[in-house]
Amino acid sequence: MPKIFKQNKFALAFANILLIAIWIPISSLISDLITYQDAPFYLYKLGDLIKIIPPIWVTYYLWIKRKGFK
Repeated sequence: MPKIFKQNKFALAFANILLIAIWIPISSLISDLITYQDAPFYLYKLGDLIKIIPPIWVTYYLWIKRKGFK
């Protein structure tokens, strides 16, 4: 983990928020591509998981595991 993230929790929080803010539009695009008007129910749920799981994982990885960026 770079020194700035070890010394400055604000930088770590900003990086976490920035990654989530970048992920939301990307995941919305992916979700829109895999779902269509008469899509089965599980495809809509899969799209929701694509939006939710990666931000939770990034937050866990950065704050709980304390691995950070390399």
